Amino acid sequence: MALAASSSAGRGDVILQPSFFTSSLYVNPLREDIRSLIHAYHEAYAKSPEKPFALFKAVWLAQGWQWLHFRVFDDRSREAFIKVSLRLFLERSVRTEAPFTRVVALLGLYTFFNTQPTGSALTLYSSQNILIPLGRSLLLAVASSRSSDNANAASAPAIRLAYPRNPFNPRQLPREIYVDSLTDSDLQVAKKSGRPSKRDKAKKAKAALDGIDKWMHNTSAPRPSAQDQEGPSTATIHYLLAQPPMQSLWEYQAHKSSTLLAINSVPAEALDSPSAMELVTHEVLERLRQLQETEQARVKPTASSFSGRERQSGL
Repeated sequence: MALAASSSAGRGDVILQPSFFTSSLYVNPLREDIRSLIHAYHEAYAKSPEKPFALFKAVWLAQGWQWLHFRVFDDRSREAFIKVSLRLFLERSVRTEAPFTRVVALLGLYTFFNTQPTGSALTLYSSQNILIPLGRSLLLAVASSRSSDNANAASAPAIRLAYPRNPFNPRQLPREIYVDSLTDSDLQVAKKSGRPSKRDKAKKAKAALDGIDKWMHNTSAPRPSAQDQEGPSTATIHYLLAQPPMQSLWEYQAHKSSTLLAINSVPAEALDSPSAMELVTHEVLERLRQLQETEQARVKPTASSFSGRERQSGL
């Protein structure tokens, strides 16, 4: 007879999986952080090169690198986290990089490796070595330094076969590429039958908003009066407002003038009769009265919004 699970069992802890640290969600931001560290140290060193190590420590602490080790505490995830982080520092210390970049990357590698927390109450996983693959050219140079030609000829092909081209695991970083769920490809699928879900509505709303932003960006131009003595301004305005269609504006003004002239023109024999504007006003007020009487049950008659107009017009 199987026993039922105890109701007092603790809830599981949410931890980051090792695949997170090999994905683009962690690899790409850390590469940008390393690039920012190198750039910040280069600027600080150009101003005061007297104490390079103390200066690097100040830049390291100013950017908050000392808190990076507390990102994850699970041993399995922490192992992947440390290996990937050390590997990204090693990427900037290869011969193809500038000498100053290689030096800063080595300082960051040394600092990150030697600041792993040890001796804490909660024992955390820490790496005891740094995986640095030996270059193939270095191995071939060691083989060519032997005195015997026969040994050199026999060892060089063996080194080529034994040395892997991609010694790291995974071979390339990032291994997993994160793709946003709200992409244009998801919106091009066949239309589903039935009521759309909240996710579909969110996709359509985001696509519509992105379309409006792109349209405004492509059809916007700088304001014509934005430039002054201080320099040009970045404020933009739509091209229809920046360059209004003058022909349409002239036609609108002409039609408006002729319409107002026809409304206000009164024959000499009909001076005592009400004008067309007064007749239109009277008709509008009459329709508002009918609407108020119809909606009297829901609208309070004491808060009439057109009673003042009637007194002003004298109707």
